Amino acid sequence: MPSKTLVAVMCSAATLFAGESMNISVCNMGEVPDKTVAHAETVVAAVLSPLHVEVSWTNCDESGPGAHILLRLRREGPLNAARADSLDVMGMAFTEEGVAGTMADAYYGAIEQFAKAHQADPAEVLGYVVAHELGHLMLGPGHSAGSIMTAVWDGKTLAAARQRWLTFSQSQRTSIHRELEARTLLTGSR
Repeated sequence: MPSKTLVAVMCSAATLFAGESMNISVCNMGEVPDKTVAHAETVVAAVLSPLHVEVSWTNCDESGPGAHILLRLRREGPLNAARADSLDVMGMAFTEEGVAGTMADAYYGAIEQFAKAHQADPAEVLGYVVAHELGHLMLGPGHSAGSIMTAVWDGKTLAAARQRWLTFSQSQRTSIHRELEARTLLTGSR
């Protein structure tokens, strides 16, 4: 009998800590090289890995029902950019207070400039920017120092990101899982 209890507890724990999935449809409107996009996708997967979030990537021309997020890769950035080191220059998630979003932009021209200024790989920076914007789509607007959701990036921020020290906080992880669970319930897919 004790083995049945152990199996039940193990199954319950597996369900509790089961990973969520995130479907992302990429529209490469900025003619970002495919190799760069592929590398950025691996960076995003690495950032989301500690959250046990599985990411499925499709081309926006191939997306089917159930795509949670539309990611547009654009060459130009927004006209109202605040500072060169602000992530508002490199990406934007379309959200409202208290409402999670489904679309984000990454501005590759600004990402290339930032990467060059900090002697970084633009594909890696693109990946970090996308992970940050995905965070906004799950968490809403607002920034948090000391996490991947920090507002202003510099060489130290990039170094922390490369070492995988710049992650989502525990409360952000919990909120992301809740949001993904809610989206899964709405779409009826797993």
